[in-house]
Amino acid sequence: MLLVVSLALMSFKTADEQAAEALARRVMGSKAKAVVFEQMESPVDSYELLQKGKKVLIRGNNANSMAVGLNRYIQQYCLANVSWFDYNPVELPKRMPKVPEKVTGKVEVPIRFFLNYCTFGYTMPWWKWPQWERFIDWMALNGVNMPLRKPFGRRCGASTA
Repeated sequence: MLLVVSLALMSFKTADEQAAEALARRVMGSKAKAVVFEQMESPVDSYELLQKGKKVLIRGNNANSMAVGLNRYIQQYCLANVSWFDYNPVELPKRMPKVPEKVTGKVEVPIRFFLNYCTFGYTMPWWKWPQWERFIDWMALNGVNMPLRKPFGRRCGASTA
């Protein structure tokens, strides 16, 4: 019985690890099996990339940090790019590259914003869920943790006076 409980506790994944895994599956498809995520303690947003057997281990203090680590792996090692447009495929190599030595990264500012109040009025009102999902994934991969939105009741360019 103790063995079963121990195994169950070892296989428990945090909500942040589950979110990072879901992001990897959406962006990488079946090749997401090449990476594993692990949450770590850190006073600032940070991540680590390292090789763990045949898999790349991406450690971060939260889901956003793990997403940034995943993006670094995709860009630096897979030589690929994730566009915010859902119709642009992510072209990963047939064989997923290894990380030869530990790589670390951390952010210098706690709040990383993106967008402006006018953006929502142009094309975004007509987006469907797949476009929003890819856009949200892109923001996470790039470390955005505060997307701006248009305040209710205000038109773009309207004076506050």
